Amino acid sequence: MRLDHEIDNLKDELITAVQTCVRFNSVKNTKNAGPGAPFGPGIQQCLEWTLALGEKLGFTVRNFEGYAGHIETGEGELLGILGHLDVVPEGDGWSVPPFSGQIVKGRIYGRGATDDKGPSLAALFAMKAIENAGLTFNKRIRLILGTDEESGWGDMDYYKQHSDLPKLGFAPDAEFPLIHAEKGILHLELSKSFNPLPHLIRVQGGERANVVPDLCQIELQNLEPQEVADALGSFKFPEGVTAHLEAQTSPSTLKLTVKGVGAHGSMPHLGKNAVIYALRFLETLSLNPEEQNLIRWLNQYPGAGFSGEGFGVTLSDEPSGKLSLNLGVMNLTSEKVSFVIDIRYPVLSKYDDVIDPIQEIAAAQGYSLMILNHQKAHYVPKDSQVVKALLSAYKEVTGKDGEAFAIGGGTYAKVMEQGVAFGPTLPGEPEIIHCPDEYISIENLILTTKIYAQALLNLAVNP
Repeated sequence: MRLDHEIDNLKDELITAVQTCVRFNSVKNTKNAGPGAPFGPGIQQCLEWTLALGEKLGFTVRNFEGYAGHIETGEGELLGILGHLDVVPEGDGWSVPPFSGQIVKGRIYGRGATDDKGPSLAALFAMKAIENAGLTFNKRIRLILGTDEESGWGDMDYYKQHSDLPKLGFAPDAEFPLIHAEKGILHLELSKSFNPLPHLIRVQGGERANVVPDLCQIELQNLEPQEVADALGSFKFPEGVTAHLEAQTSPSTLKLTVKGVGAHGSMPHLGKNAVIYALRFLETLSLNPEEQNLIRWLNQYPGAGFSGEGFGVTLSDEPSGKLSLNLGVMNLTSEKVSFVIDIRYPVLSKYDDVIDPIQEIAAAQGYSLMILNHQKAHYVPKDSQVVKALLSAYKEVTGKDGEAFAIGGGTYAKVMEQGVAFGPTLPGEPEIIHCPDEYISIENLILTTKIYAQALLNLAVNP
């Protein structure tokens, strides 16, 4: 059975809902946290609006003090759909306002359009289409809406303390056909203090560990401007990376801006890390020995390669492939350096095999190491019920066979024992999550809704 007609009837309402949802600036903002808004007012408003939409569509809703919410229908065993409404910072390089929800050439643009507001609403409207068709769920379908997925998952910690959690379900927050294995995720901060440096005032880039930095700001002092300009002129940046030397703000101070290409932190090879290229350029300047050693060490260890080559953690396995490492945040001043790296390690690798070599190398150079976040790897066998049912839904709607595969990204599928990631990005589509001009095409939005509806039919509706 297909519900194409019911979903086509909901098309305009769904498009408007996605546009409206994208317009909420739901970047985490704990500085303005308050009652009902633990992660800031933008996230609170987005959550409350989405729950109100669910209630308007006829479902039961619940708000967990702003940490999360859920929209529910049906009775029986719990089947979860876990999405999120928080987004990463918008970053630079947009051709349209990043929270506009603007439609251009059949695409809805805005931060969160694909990650993860659009597909979360697609799941909601898939639930509505099934009820509009007069069908009855034989399971309790619960769309859980998280608010801290892009940071520390504090929303899920709170939710698990205040509600039962589905064991079976999917996260509409990745790619089709289906993801059955997700690498372990480790965010580490390394820091070190030192005596004041003579030339380096500031090197700052990146806002989140899980985003490839597209901008790096540098401030230098007591260097000859012409020497820096000449070095910049002879340095070969790769295509897509630019550097601009600004006018002097004082006789002894220079400012330099390096622009790269952003990407999701789990796929650092798809971006061009502005921090890394800034550090490589700095190594060509006539800095003092302490500064040269500092920059050389940063280039040799966190700045080397995409697979942990610098730290000697180039792990790999058959189900999930290679480890990845992203230098996501850099804050260097004349008296201290701190940086954050995002590591995605293979599902069959051990945590100690990752952390021990890094700790040893950091300690040898006097760096303190702090573990900011750790999510264990997640793996659901390909022959499981949920994998078979969802791949069947994908084929029924698209007409294409699909194989389950592994990713480096971490989704809320990890929260469920039998959870997988399912859509919305189709095979062959460009990777635009966490990038400027994030969008979801209307065609893909409607197709995704039809796939999700079929998935719910396969898993939770009597034949």
